[in-house]
Amino acid sequence: MNTGADTRKKIQLIWAHPRSDSLTARVVAGVRQEAEAQGLVVEELDLYRLGFDPVLREEDEPDWASEQQFHSAEATALAQSLDAFDHIVVVFPVWWYAVPAMLKGYIDRVWNYGLVYGGGKRIPVSSIRWVALVGGAQAKFEAHGWDKHMEALLSDGIAAYCGVPDSTITFLYNTIAFEEAADDIEQHHAVLISQATALVSALV
Repeated sequence: MNTGADTRKKIQLIWAHPRSDSLTARVVAGVRQEAEAQGLVVEELDLYRLGFDPVLREEDEPDWASEQQFHSAEATALAQSLDAFDHIVVVFPVWWYAVPAMLKGYIDRVWNYGLVYGGGKRIPVSSIRWVALVGGAQAKFEAHGWDKHMEALLSDGIAAYCGVPDSTITFLYNTIAFEEAADDIEQHHAVLISQATALVSALV
């Protein structure tokens, strides 16, 4: 929880997309703009522009036989930075019904045993909000149960395991208008961005 002199709530806005001009980036910009308009302090963690290495190597593989864990300087610093925030918002495209490898690698390395869970540790935030951009149509996605699969993975399998039970996912559907035509793609994208920014008010 934020304990500094600035009493405004702080959000870490984590996102993963290789293109800085993508719809994902526009959603991030919209969330940031709305959050700042609501008086929140926002810090972006743009994993691609940061040059984050998503590969978990030996130095970050938990040593289950040892009571004291040691990790890489990069993973340790990113984990410790979470102490400054009240909420986390994660924005990403859904690829193969899962998070991108870049984001998965961040979770593997930073939200790691000995850093944010295990031995009484937890991610010290009040909530995690996931914003998932789905290329396909909502009806087809839900018919196959992919929404439930991702909710179980992200909210139950990751957030709650790291000590944050208040975790929800906002799905933004048909982002590439492939499975369902959009008469005006820019207007369609504007609606999706507004859906994402709507989650901010609940964090104030």
